[in-house]
Amino acid sequence: MRPATACDIPRITDLVERLIEASGIPQAVDRAHAQAVLMSLILRPDALVLVTEGGFLAASIERSVINPEPIACEHGWFATDRSGLRLLRAFEAWAKSHEARVRLSTGVAGPDLSRLGYRAVEMAWVRD
Repeated sequence: MRPATACDIPRITDLVERLIEASGIPQAVDRAHAQAVLMSLILRPDALVLVTEGGFLAASIERSVINPEPIACEHGWFATDRSGLRLLRAFEAWAKSHEARVRLSTGVAGPDLSRLGYRAVEMAWVRD
């Protein structure tokens, strides 16, 4: 696992397409947009993009309208190999280094993260 570079963006974009297929999100991937967002995250000092042989995680530090406490927001997280938990643990460590709470998502049929200390606090709904 390592920080992503510009050279990794096409492969990460391929993984984003696989993420969309696996999660059932009813959107087509706009590759140019995805690549621009990934590049902006790679360049941001308050963002993280990690890659493994078969996975990626993209995140940034954000603040909500509720209060100014930092939140480490996952923007994409997917692995085709067994690197998913390693990516998650690296994300958690990065969030801790920013004194930020972690917010991430999984697919509806994704893993139950309660065994790792997470709790569900909201649910996303999509209407076409």
